[in-house]
Amino acid sequence: MKKQFLMLMLGVMSLPVVAMAAGPDFNGAWARDAANSDPAPSAMWLTMNGGPGGPGGGGRGGGRGFGPAQVIMTVHQDAKSVHVELQGVTREYELDGKSHTKTTDTGIQKAEITANLQGDTLVIGTSQPYGGMPGNATLNIKEVWSLSADGNTLTITTTRDVPAKQETFKQVYTRTQAQPGTICSAGCIAPGR
Repeated sequence: MKKQFLMLMLGVMSLPVVAMAAGPDFNGAWARDAANSDPAPSAMWLTMNGGPGGPGGGGRGGGRGFGPAQVIMTVHQDAKSVHVELQGVTREYELDGKSHTKTTDTGIQKAEITANLQGDTLVIGTSQPYGGMPGNATLNIKEVWSLSADGNTLTITTTRDVPAKQETFKQVYTRTQAQPGTICSAGCIAPGR
């Protein structure tokens, strides 16, 4: 009886370790919370991430530089990779912590990208030419993704090291049932509702 009790206690004590080993789950559709997000640091960031002039962008308005429609990000995560779709821009990150060479958004240069889960966060590092042409300075970007305790708020803190300055900004997303391109006034679950 004591042996069975001891085995049961060891099993119960190991549950938190198993749960922690699974890591954070970023799967799902996420609506950008403009009221709690920082303004985008540059026009190029907006262009590549769905703002005015970019894929899925929509003119002025919508708060903090985005178009009138709610910005929806869709994430598909498995044990080896994270696939992100944001306003027509698709990113694939391999979660092995190794450097992978990918073409930059301009299509002219290559970027070195690393991604891995570090505890309760996803850390994505990108190193690419600043300005997109050979011989330019290097732009280093670090994204740290973290979830709230209930798993319904995603905060992405981005640090950009550009020549002569460092920029840090955060984007906040809330879990939603919306599909990419959905306007939240059409019935999706939006921040603050």
